[in-house]
Amino acid sequence: MKPFPSWTDDDLEATAATMFDQWRDLVGAAESAAVLLWIADGSEILQWDLDLDREVTWASSVGFSNTEYDPYPHAVTPDNTAQPFRADVPTLTYRDIRRLVAAIRRVGERSLGVPVTVGATFDPGPEFATSRFKYEEHPEIVAGDDEQRLGKLIRMIRANSVLHADERAFAGYPDGIPDGTPFGEFLGRQAASYLAEMGFDYLWLSNGFGFSAYSWTPLGETYNGDEFLADRVAGVSATLLEFWRGFLRECPFPIEVRGTNFSTGIDLGGDAVPTREIYAAGAFRNPPPNSPWGPLNEDFGIEMSGYLSRIAEVPSDGFLFRFYVNDPWFWQNPWWDFYNREPFDIYLPMSVSRLDDRGAVRTASDVQFLSIDTERGGLDPRAGREVSGHVLRALESAPDEAGPVVWVYPFDEYADDAVADPESVRHPYFEDWYLTAAINAGTPVNTVASTRSLSAAVAVGSLDGRVLVVPTRALRGTVLELLETLTARGASVLAYGPADRADDRGRRLLGLTLAAGIEGDLELETALDADTIASARVRRVVRHSSTLSGGAIREIAAPDATVLASVRSGSEVRAYATRQGPWAWVRGSSTFDRAPMDDHGFRHSRPLDPREFEEAGAVLGRVLGELGVSCRFTRRDPSSRVAVQSLHRNGNAIWLNGYLADTTTRARYRLPLGAPVFTGLEGWYADGHTEYSFGKTLHAEARVFVQQHDAATLTCRELSPYPYSMTRTLKATGFTDARVTVTVPRDAARIILVRDDQAALNLIGDVVASRDVTAEVVDGRLALEHVTGSIIVSWS
Repeated sequence: MKPFPSWTDDDLEATAATMFDQWRDLVGAAESAAVLLWIADGSEILQWDLDLDREVTWASSVGFSNTEYDPYPHAVTPDNTAQPFRADVPTLTYRDIRRLVAAIRRVGERSLGVPVTVGATFDPGPEFATSRFKYEEHPEIVAGDDEQRLGKLIRMIRANSVLHADERAFAGYPDGIPDGTPFGEFLGRQAASYLAEMGFDYLWLSNGFGFSAYSWTPLGETYNGDEFLADRVAGVSATLLEFWRGFLRECPFPIEVRGTNFSTGIDLGGDAVPTREIYAAGAFRNPPPNSPWGPLNEDFGIEMSGYLSRIAEVPSDGFLFRFYVNDPWFWQNPWWDFYNREPFDIYLPMSVSRLDDRGAVRTASDVQFLSIDTERGGLDPRAGREVSGHVLRALESAPDEAGPVVWVYPFDEYADDAVADPESVRHPYFEDWYLTAAINAGTPVNTVASTRSLSAAVAVGSLDGRVLVVPTRALRGTVLELLETLTARGASVLAYGPADRADDRGRRLLGLTLAAGIEGDLELETALDADTIASARVRRVVRHSSTLSGGAIREIAAPDATVLASVRSGSEVRAYATRQGPWAWVRGSSTFDRAPMDDHGFRHSRPLDPREFEEAGAVLGRVLGELGVSCRFTRRDPSSRVAVQSLHRNGNAIWLNGYLADTTTRARYRLPLGAPVFTGLEGWYADGHTEYSFGKTLHAEARVFVQQHDAATLTCRELSPYPYSMTRTLKATGFTDARVTVTVPRDAARIILVRDDQAALNLIGDVVASRDVTAEVVDGRLALEHVTGSIIVSWS
């Protein structure tokens, strides 16, 4: 609300016009537009009593609200406590809200020529506006700091709470709230009246509401930092479903959800969140989007794994990408003061795709921004101009088939197991955290296929030739048979997790048997290709906690399996990574310790120090290199961070996207077709890889791939398409007796090649020895042998 100088008709119209005009380029690519109004914190819904002239407490401050109720785990100071964003904050009534909603819709549709909807927000926490309802009148609905011995946490509403009696009249309860009223019923009835009367089209549920009251911590109702509380799983899941059923019975409006900051498996293990059943019960427009934790704590691995796990299945048809531009409540505005106007958190999550129930690739159907205004109420035109350009560019190269590395996610199996055996929730908790660690260590995972969709994907060939990263839980029954079909057609399977999660046949395919378990600090022994680290330690140790790692390490390699890595405790040795034909496996270990309570009442899941312990997640990426997708790094020391990255396909090219946290780190790549030569970049070729020095943002196309003996600087650059009939021309240089593969669009009608010393910049009138190689292209690939010097490839 801060950008509006006042609630006069002129100010509403003028500000709405400015708002839409700043994002016109992006909306021009859209079928519709939606404006989410974050008026307060949702208390305006809770206290709604049909009085249009009642004053509303709105989010007109900067800093943390409700500090008088002590709802925060952090220290409260005068500098971070809420203060008015300007001296003359205007009062707001429900009648003003109704006029504003109508003005936004009217101005937007007139300006853009597409349907415009307007949404309302409900947030369960204390941050955004003063709420006497939550923290003074009905504190019984708020999760306490010490519940389940979790320590100090931000105090948010528990969706599955019940209300004490309240004699006041409310819109949905004119005779007052009866004691014991489920909060879901109350919120649904209040929201239905409020949304209809104000003219809203949908409701956004923020910050984990409906999933967890502890959405900002990996601890929760069923994992307290010391142990998993299996006896609570069934009850917590049931009450969460009761909330959704009661809420949706009362509220017929479309719902959008933010979800937690974590993944489906972590939510299930830490909070007993029955995501599958919530999707089935809910009338959601989208599953939860990617979380904004990347710019808050730089953990882009959990942003990606959480995003992928939650779109493995979807409640309707699409899914949502969300980007954190500004913060309208606090002093951070990420586009300026975290991203430094770099678009890595656009290109990386927008490279994400899922396979649907027909085996087809689907990308984000909706794009959202939080938010278009700053904490001062500013509408900076540079934000819309700059961010829109990168989003549009990402859309131009969006995935159109499955990426080289696909995560097969057991969405149904995790849900079924939680019902049949509540003890099992510790496994998806570990398995999702391990995949997160692998992504943070550079593993390029950005396509997801649920086990439910696997049959359709196999039938249409969507996964042929891919590397399938699969938790061992999926290596059973029908899913295992489908994976065997894929390996027979040239795919590879990289399984991770304890082998006892697979069935007998699955273990035989991985080349594993079981013995007594070992855990603790274990010596890692491996000859796998590793990162180049200037000050690498001599002793290599993996810390393996059975509580957080799905049990002890029990695996022994069968005689026919190749041991890629093993761990040792004294005389006891166990397999840690193996390969047997197209099947490979990594045991994996948690990358953090349990979360003990400190002297200040806080629990912390402490990441293991990479200077002391081997990065367990990096082992998965190193095994992936054995299967043809090698992404390695040159680092100064073990604490130097690497790229969180993805590889996706568009137009038969490979696209690299990512975030390089430490630009002193260099990245090197080898893919099944060879070392990629990224368009517009120079790479140093050696040992079968091309190495690059990147900035923070990785977004590059590869159509040229090379294999040769000699080290060299390789380049690929765009040329003017010549002659006029051509669509595109690329020139690549630096080859010595090389095998070069060029991928062209599969619908290319004519492909022209210029080789070796003839491959000079073509000027009009030059005589160039070119030849038509269209007949030599197979499945969009032009394979060239014994190339020395340069090539130019053009196509139309």
